[in-house]
Parts: sequence; structure tokens; C-alpha cells
Amino acid sequence: MPAYRDDLSYIHHVGFGGLAGGAAPGLIGLLREAGIQEGLVVDLGCGSGVWARELTEAGYEALGIDSSAAMIELARSVAPLARFVQASLFDAELPRCDAVTALGEPFSYIPDGMDAPPPLADLLERVAQALRPGGLFVFDLVVRSGHRPMTYRTWQEGEDWAVLVEVAEDLPKSRLTREIVTFRRLGETWRRSQEKHRVATFDRAGIERELRRAGFSVRASRKYGDCELPPRRLAFRARRLK
Repeated sequence: MPAYRDDLSYIHHVGFGGLAGGAAPGLIGLLREAGIQEGLVVDLGCGSGVWARELTEAGYEALGIDSSAAMIELARSVAPLARFVQASLFDAELPRCDAVTALGEPFSYIPDGMDAPPPLADLLERVAQALRPGGLFVFDLVVRSGHRPMTYRTWQEGEDWAVLVEVAEDLPKSRLTREIVTFRRLGETWRRSQEKHRVATFDRAGIERELRRAGFSVRASRKYGDCELPPRRLAFRARRLK
């Protein structure tokens, strides 16, 4: 069953859009620092379009790609100046562009019926081919840890929603499982929905090696500007070599 259906997409937008919004100043700074003052930025796993809106307001063109129909519907209203396509991040055609971003670990999600995400090396190569020389590729992933597995329960609520999440990590399989239960108020009633997300974890050194093989220079960070990433999340800033 596809991830991020109507209720979870809505809750993610109204309750958890802070990462994209908080990261935006730092990301715009990275673009400017790389000499990218304008042009097309492709946002893979664009979600509800918060980052795409920030891009268009800063004078960039934005193309958002996401596999969730509900997220794409939200994004078109949130960022009306951007363009959006519903497609798999691993299959979508990437146009010639100045930068590619992927916020919120979209490459980590394991599609239904698969034991792991499609090979990341193939995607890195496609991004390299789409970027102009000197172009920027910024994304984050959940990285592996040899320590205690990430296992916890949490919940949050808003005026018309609540979400409960149980996370369990299988260290040998390099995988997290997130069991997500949502409640959303619709008029006088509440609707309960449930999703299960499987998320791969990655070896930092392996990702850096694959980026260099694809023709990038690379640096890693725990922040987008002043915006700290959640635990075990690492941001990669890759520049296509000329």
C-alpha cells in the first residue's frame, strides 16, 4: 500500500513541515555559495511543497517529484508557482537543472514488495547526468549505527489530528520499521488510519564513495544551515565536478 495517503499527508504538512521551512535559509545559502543565483531546482520527495514554495519565493524555478498523490495535491496549493509530478523518485525523468534536493530521507523508503530501496548508485548517476557542471545535489539519509538500535514510541497532536508512531530498528538488516497510527477529525467524527513504513539505513562512507564515483565532490553535515537534523540523520552536500 502506498505511503503518505490523505490523512498522514495532511498531518505531516500541518504538524511536521518545520524541517523544510527551518532548513530553507541554510539551503538557499548553499545555493548562493555555489554560485547558483537562479535556475531550476528539482526537489525529489517534495512532500507538501514547503521547500518548493521557499525556492520560488527566492527567485528559483522549482520542480517537485513525489510518489504520493495526496502530497502532490497539497503541494500544488502550497506552492502554486512551482511544477509538480507524481512519480517514483527512482524512475522519474530528470530534466537539465542547476540543483537537486531530497529532504526528509526520501531515498531511504523501501517500496512495497521490495526488501531494499532501488540501488542508490543508479540514482546518483542519473542526478549527475541531469546537473549542469558545478551543480549542487543536497540530500539526507538515515545512517547506520553499530550501537543500540533505535527503538521508541512517540505521539503528537494538533487541533484536528493526532499521530502515534512506534519505531523499531533491525541492525543486521539495516532497516527501520515505523508503525504509524493517525487520527483526523472530519466534522463531528474522527477517522483512524494506519501506515507502515520501512526505511533503509546507509553507511556514510559507502554513500560518499558512490558520490565520488558518480563525479561529485562531497561533504556531510548534521545541519542544514542552523537547522539541526533529527538523530541518525546526515545531510550530504555534493557538487558536480566540472
